[in-house]
Amino acid sequence: MENLIPVELLKRFGIDESVAMVVAIGIVVLLLFIMMVVIIASMRVKFYKDKLTNIAIDNSEKDDFISTLQQSLEDLKEKNSSLEVQLRDFEATKSKLEDYINQLSKVKNQYSELEDIYESTRVKLDNTKSLYESLALEHDKLMKKVEELQETNNKLQVNNTRLLRKLEQK
Repeated sequence: MENLIPVELLKRFGIDESVAMVVAIGIVVLLLFIMMVVIIASMRVKFYKDKLTNIAIDNSEKDDFISTLQQSLEDLKEKNSSLEVQLRDFEATKSKLEDYINQLSKVKNQYSELEDIYESTRVKLDNTKSLYESLALEHDKLMKKVEELQETNNKLQVNNTRLLRKLEQK
């Protein structure tokens, strides 16, 4: 260590060699401490720089993912709006169908009522036909009887007239 610091310089300042050695060791320790602080700081800077780079990459990936999700959301909104339109159309069709079903049931009820009326009318018509046929037969019989009675009446009138003439002649 003697070679590092010239002895004359130490004598000129009035410093002892052991004190100079302690001061030199102190300076070296101080320099090592400063170097250690600088190295630790540079390591921390590098660590945070790497961490910031990783975070930037993660943020970029997350931004890409978010934009993908937003695009998917927009697509789903469009699909949802088209499905809502289809749902409204379906509801309208469903209500029309319910109206048609109600009308169909009313028509079926009316049809069954008309069938009942038709059936009762057909029975009445059949009864009326049979009554007509029986009355027509009776009418034919009565007409024959009337003709017979008229013939008889005519014969009787002719006889009466003859008898009256005979009586008058007598």
